[in-house]
Amino acid sequence: MVGGTGQIVLYRSLREQVLNQVRLEETKASLEAAHEQLKALDSFKSQFFANITHEFKTPLAMVLAPLELILQGEMGELSAAHRGTFESMFRSGLKLLKMIGDLLDLSRMEESKLRLKVAEHDLAEYLRALVSQVQPLAQRKGIELSLRVEATSTVVWCDLERIERVFLNLLSNATKFTQPGGHVQVIVREASARIEVVVQDDGPGFPPEKADRIFERFYQVDMGGTRRYGGTGIGLALAKEIVELHGGQIRAESSGGAKFTVGLLRDRDHFPAEVLDRRGPARDVPEGHRANDRGLMDFAVQMSARDEYRLLDIAEATERRVSVRDSDEDQKAHLALVVDDTPDIIRLVHNSLRAHFKVISADDGLKGLEMAVRERPSLVIADLMMPGIDGLELTRRLRNSEETRHIPILMLTAKGDLEDRVAGLETGVSAYLAKPFSPRELLTTARALVQAQETTADIVLTQRMDSLEIVAGGLAHEINNPLNYLKNALARVRMDAEALVAGRLSAEELPRVEKRMREMFELAEGGIRRIAGTVELMSSYSKAGYSRQLRPYDVFGAVREVVAMVLPATGRPVQVDLDLPGEGTIECVPEEFNQVLSNLVQNAIEACPESGGLVRVRGSREGENVVISVKDNGPGVRPEDATRIFTPFFTTKGPGRGMGMGLTIAWRVVQSLEGTLELRPGPGAEFVLRLPRKQSRLRAVS
Repeated sequence: MVGGTGQIVLYRSLREQVLNQVRLEETKASLEAAHEQLKALDSFKSQFFANITHEFKTPLAMVLAPLELILQGEMGELSAAHRGTFESMFRSGLKLLKMIGDLLDLSRMEESKLRLKVAEHDLAEYLRALVSQVQPLAQRKGIELSLRVEATSTVVWCDLERIERVFLNLLSNATKFTQPGGHVQVIVREASARIEVVVQDDGPGFPPEKADRIFERFYQVDMGGTRRYGGTGIGLALAKEIVELHGGQIRAESSGGAKFTVGLLRDRDHFPAEVLDRRGPARDVPEGHRANDRGLMDFAVQMSARDEYRLLDIAEATERRVSVRDSDEDQKAHLALVVDDTPDIIRLVHNSLRAHFKVISADDGLKGLEMAVRERPSLVIADLMMPGIDGLELTRRLRNSEETRHIPILMLTAKGDLEDRVAGLETGVSAYLAKPFSPRELLTTARALVQAQETTADIVLTQRMDSLEIVAGGLAHEINNPLNYLKNALARVRMDAEALVAGRLSAEELPRVEKRMREMFELAEGGIRRIAGTVELMSSYSKAGYSRQLRPYDVFGAVREVVAMVLPATGRPVQVDLDLPGEGTIECVPEEFNQVLSNLVQNAIEACPESGGLVRVRGSREGENVVISVKDNGPGVRPEDATRIFTPFFTTKGPGRGMGMGLTIAWRVVQSLEGTLELRPGPGAEFVLRLPRKQSRLRAVS
């Protein structure tokens, strides 16, 4: 009985072991099959990747070849604008060709198909030639590039074409991250059986704990939304794999800048036979394509050997000139500020808008904010992802400033997420355009935003009840100027009265003091009348159904009163010459027209130099018109500002010294009287008013 039970237990145990063994074998076979499938899929992926990159190269060569012919003048003479556009297209094509080449090499490394054509090369001699080519590019950014050779023999066996990509990548990074005035040094030294090449700079460096991660594919130190430097994250990963394919090592250090050290073995014997390329056909032609596309691929291979292709990344890293100035840019009525860290995008926006806008640019958000406050553009076009502060933070700060909150903002973004768009609109973005964008769409959107802003300004200026703050601001001059002069006149009278009471005046002085006191009282009464008239006008504005009442008004006499009020109020030692023969009566609302005169006279006085200031005011009658000219001997108006001088919110004064509405209000008042107000070119600023003496019946009763 006991023996039978033991046999049963043993049988069950052996049966379980056999079943587990079968399951294990099945699992192993399944895993092996899955592994083979993954290897096949990975191989298929790499082969597909290699083929598709080749297919990209073919049409790209068809784009670059005609562009090169155009730039060489084979298809006719090019204007400066056309040449700049074609050069940008050609440069972008080269950049794309280079990125395709890097991706193709990465796919080959995954399949262990990248091969080296090694030969004996003198690294010091090669690096001298390379550094001499890069030095002019570094100098235009203000970077000092130097080479120091500390080895007696620098001959190594390497694939120079492949290893050059390593050194070019390191030099590109060094010149990109080093600020103007910085230094980049290349050192060649011996290290036992190796030759070491060190590339170091005094830029910001990188966090030391990321010294290994920066060699990972697609990894970048600044991966956030405010990336200061562009790039794909391929360069250092490819450099590491090329160096290791040579049997060498590359390491990174960061202390007072970035330092990269490349170590290469001198001899040839250390190369495994499987990494050496003994075939004749060109490297960049995948299997199955050599016969078909030899001509096109030969063009791509030839292009990759040219300096403009080899040094493309370094040229971009050191480029300081973003776009050329247009000869007629100062005649454009609107100014657009482009804030983007990609020079080619700035050039594209400039080319798209140049017919209707003067375009200026900044390469990061903080510079863009500074330029917006200083230049007061009609439109800001900003990238969403930028160094310093991103597009949303730039928008937030512009909207929080009194000087810039009115400026429309057009945001360019490669991120089309709904959340990003909603966040932008909530922050104050006026409109969005997704990259790549149509130049026509960009121009249409830009013009629509500026037109909408001008329409808003018109509403603010024409609807008095809805713009009481603006009206009150303009009429405040009509209260403040006579009030200041009234205060000064009363102070003078008080001094004379105290002297009289104290008995400090002689009998000979009494007539002169009496005359002066009478003049002061008369001017004070005139100031009080001006203030009362302005207050009455403001009260009329606040009444429902108010209509402007035009009355005959001697503007020549008004000029004299304005000068008498404004000049003392400014406190500036400026001589004002008046030439106003006869009378210059027109039909207007006197209190409104006084704003025009006060603004022109006060601007002229404030524009004069500290000493020797002179303002000339001339008046005349030309037929049925009255003409008034106000001219100062100050620095005048810059040509680029002349077309914008009457634009709402534009001002040449510093922050906090005006809303930029004074001349706009003056222009609107003159326009409402069927007159003209123009700025004439020349030394100093001269504003000329031309007004009809009589208004049409329709306007007179409006």
